[in-house]
Amino acid sequence: MNAPTPKNQTILLVEDDYDIRAMLVMLLDMEGYHVVRATNGREALTLLEEGLRPHLILLDLMMPVMNGWQFREETLNVPEFASIPVIVISGDGRSAAQNMADHVACFLKKPLELDRLLSKIDEFALPV
Repeated sequence: MNAPTPKNQTILLVEDDYDIRAMLVMLLDMEGYHVVRATNGREALTLLEEGLRPHLILLDLMMPVMNGWQFREETLNVPEFASIPVIVISGDGRSAAQNMADHVACFLKKPLELDRLLSKIDEFALPV
């Protein structure tokens, strides 16, 4: 088995569900991405405030402490954070996509189609 080609890109994964988070970390690691994990929006915001600058954020909406909507609202107030592309990954319906459409790169509904997720990451991640 060949090792993945390093993409030199960091993805901030904001997901509270352990199983989904573990599966996505494994997939993204296999694809050569560096993945930083956060279990809620508050934890993710702290990582950004401490200097993390990911090439892309994968964001769940329904989380404890600080949900995805609150997290995105906070990041939109800081130009450096607002410019980071966000892909929403949520089991929430189309209304969530419509409510956030102007503030995210795209919306992917759970359960995720992994090929589509990887395609969208390649499309929207900031260049190295």
